[in-house]
Amino acid sequence: MEKQTMFKLPPIISDGMVVQQNKPICFWGFDVPNQHMYISLENETVETTAGADGSWKVYFSERTAGGPYTANIRGSEERSLSDIYIGEVWLAGGQSNMEMLLDRAHDLYETEIETMQLPLVREFRVPIEFDFSGPQELSKLSGKWRTATPDNTLEMSALGTFFAENLHRKLNVPVGILMTAVGGTPIEAWMTADDLTDYPEATDKLEKLQTAGWIEDVTKRDEKRVQKWYEKVEKLEKTQDPYDHWTEPAFDDSGWEKITVPGMLKGTSVGSEAGAIWFRQNFQVEDLNLFEQKARLNLGALIDYDEVWLNGVPIGKTEYRYPPRKYPVPKGVIQLGENVLAVRLLINGDNGGFVGGPGKEYLLEGDGEPINLAGVWKAKRVAKVDALAQITFIQYGPTGVHNSMLYPLKDYPIAGFLFYQGESNTGAPEVYADLMKRMVGRWRLHWNDHTLPFLYVQLTNYSDPLAQEDDRMWGALRLQQAEVERTVPRTNMTVSIDIGEANDLHPHNKKTLANRMAADALHETYRQEEKITKPHLQDVVQKHDNVVLTFDTEIQQMNANTYMEVLTADGDWQEVSVKTDKTTVLLSLPNTTSIRGVRYAYLNNPENPALFSKDGYPVGPFLWEK
Repeated sequence: MEKQTMFKLPPIISDGMVVQQNKPICFWGFDVPNQHMYISLENETVETTAGADGSWKVYFSERTAGGPYTANIRGSEERSLSDIYIGEVWLAGGQSNMEMLLDRAHDLYETEIETMQLPLVREFRVPIEFDFSGPQELSKLSGKWRTATPDNTLEMSALGTFFAENLHRKLNVPVGILMTAVGGTPIEAWMTADDLTDYPEATDKLEKLQTAGWIEDVTKRDEKRVQKWYEKVEKLEKTQDPYDHWTEPAFDDSGWEKITVPGMLKGTSVGSEAGAIWFRQNFQVEDLNLFEQKARLNLGALIDYDEVWLNGVPIGKTEYRYPPRKYPVPKGVIQLGENVLAVRLLINGDNGGFVGGPGKEYLLEGDGEPINLAGVWKAKRVAKVDALAQITFIQYGPTGVHNSMLYPLKDYPIAGFLFYQGESNTGAPEVYADLMKRMVGRWRLHWNDHTLPFLYVQLTNYSDPLAQEDDRMWGALRLQQAEVERTVPRTNMTVSIDIGEANDLHPHNKKTLANRMAADALHETYRQEEKITKPHLQDVVQKHDNVVLTFDTEIQQMNANTYMEVLTADGDWQEVSVKTDKTTVLLSLPNTTSIRGVRYAYLNNPENPALFSKDGYPVGPFLWEK
């Protein structure tokens, strides 16, 4: 029988770690209760005794950047650590846009990713864990350090890695990122129970999550319900004849409906209701040599679940709506002459279809000109069922990931925080600023430093393909985010409405975003560069049939998309034209009626905005009211 050990280090204290310079360095762990411990870092040794619960913690003197160093921990067992560097460490939190891997942005940064050699840029990614009983010290913390080198880059955060690379090159020190983001999490998931006591909806959810057996019961019910839904769809599919042959090139689909791809299915002949629809598309290949070395099917993004065959061979599948479908085609599958693509699409809700637009093309790529797959496809509805009710994502619950993924890092010194979150709170934007202020204060309290810089991203532009109209909820949340920067010291917001992708919740251009955040850090934290020119509205004055907006920096208009509206005396918002003149923006009113307010870019998708500083930084969305 294997001996049970009491000796334990948190995985963050391991080979390859980057620790914060110019701050006391903390090591901690567990061992046999009352065990005497010897811990050394290079030429410094400290001693301590584990407590009655086995926990121990020590601090080494602060040091400047350097390495590699070694460490040794000796108690009931002995552990040696190597390849330790001292530099700058930032904690990155939020949801999927912070978490998004470089692999997702591979097409945009292919050469850069595949040749990246930054062994002193490192990421510690905390795997998803949650606990609703309260903050956890060590028990569930896991993960490992990765270096930004070709064997690791695809599995590292795009935003975090580009931010760290920027700092590394400018400061010439090692940079570590502690990655704690979890896709889909609302801000309440990153907060404490104490900070949510006056939010009844959050406390009610937390009470359920803390009830013995509730999580297990809900998870089992969800699993059973989802399984029955898929079984019902498949059973209906199999009643179709000849269902087993629909992937085959020789199948006669002449009796199927005609559908234009890309496009959503609401209002089409096959309908948009939940269930299963099959699609087929024929295309010609005139030069097989173009696809001998590499071939890839690009199928935009499909809502919700797809399985794809080419010439009867399964090519790939994706089980949820957001990832772009980019399926490598095995050698020998593509044929000279006619080829047949078959797609099985499952719709979970009341609409689905094929998302198109920039970055969501429908193509067969090879070494030459790609073959366009967009156009008229054949389609057959084979199953129509009730919509699949949303499953319960336990990790989205209040406090859960905070307790297991953030709080256990509190003894690891850092330079500051990076945060990209908010998409999951657009359903109730009016309370977001208050929640975020509380969260920022609590995170700083965990690290016992109310001056730690907090850099965050204002939501980018996005248009949900399932939405019937722009409900402006993202616009409202952006204003809430801007309030935090105005009212909480040492917070810096990065505007991103000019670098999103209207058809993708996860825009790929994370490098521009990272460079903007790094510019804030380099100026505010490291005093290394001039302050980035961010335009801020200073004053609004009406003069007869004009309104003059004054900014704190020179403004230029880049295109005709003004997105500028005024609130008229009768309570209507009306779009107006603009004209820039150095630090002022002139609005031309349709009449001389006194206005009650002005707002800019107050939309979910203010795509291709017009107003920028002279240095190319976008004017952020704003609202001014009398």
